[in-house]
Amino acid sequence: MLRARSGGPTVTVSRRVPIGSLVKRSSVALLVLALAVAADSPSDGVAVEADARVALTATADVSAKVPVEGPAARAVRIMRECRARFDLVDDYTCTFYKRERIDGHLTEMNVMSMKARNRPHSVYFRFHQPKKGREAIYVEGRNDGYVLAHDVGFFKVLAGTMRLDPRGDRAMEGCRHPVTSAGISHLIDTVLDRWAAELNDEESVVLFDPRMRLGSAPCMLIEAIHPHKRPGFFFHKVRLFIDSKLGIPVRYEAYDWPRTPGDAPELVEEYAYDGIKLNVGLTDADFDPANPQYAFGRF
Repeated sequence: MLRARSGGPTVTVSRRVPIGSLVKRSSVALLVLALAVAADSPSDGVAVEADARVALTATADVSAKVPVEGPAARAVRIMRECRARFDLVDDYTCTFYKRERIDGHLTEMNVMSMKARNRPHSVYFRFHQPKKGREAIYVEGRNDGYVLAHDVGFFKVLAGTMRLDPRGDRAMEGCRHPVTSAGISHLIDTVLDRWAAELNDEESVVLFDPRMRLGSAPCMLIEAIHPHKRPGFFFHKVRLFIDSKLGIPVRYEAYDWPRTPGDAPELVEEYAYDGIKLNVGLTDADFDPANPQYAFGRF
């Protein structure tokens, strides 16, 4: 299971946090941490930038005014950089973790093998839990826009391979979002669009922790908080983990506002991508129900 740990320049003992748990940090500590590591690490922990270091020399104009980038602008910039990196990705494989709050109840953790292709948008899922063995395929512009899926057990024998409307009741059962928006590319676009529209330094608190880990992977954590609920704000808090080596998001958590003052915010949705392998060379066969490695039945 995925785990996260954080640390600072003066911390010698790390800690790990499993998926679905909450990591509490002081706002001041996070700001101090981000400043302390800026001089020794690439900018934002995910990419080297020209302004990552400032060297004073005898000829330096120390009186020159340098524009200060606010936390909200920094978060949006980082997401735009993630978008630019992911534009170079054709496909990937990973283990996908999903948990969502449906009708007020948090679902159990869904775990599945995932194959994804960005052009055209294509996804294949094989479930490990729940309902181990269930499979689903969606390819943009093919199969008349339907999701091809099969269940397990008696229902697989009875129904065979089903053609489902991606936004229909059957396909959306236990899901907050349709399969048409599944994958890292859509996650990047969604977060970027929302943060560009919502975040501002007057009504938002944006924190950065460049010393996080998911399993063995170093990550940058960006935590965007809206202390007060306003029209147009989707969530009270979003926690986004960006893999420092890949430079793309690998875990996302969104929380609703506390029901009453002093209550902990409720998890609304949580997605994680583990063991990501980029540009593996997926083909049409990887998104074909006739693939002999899959267990789709009759139509």
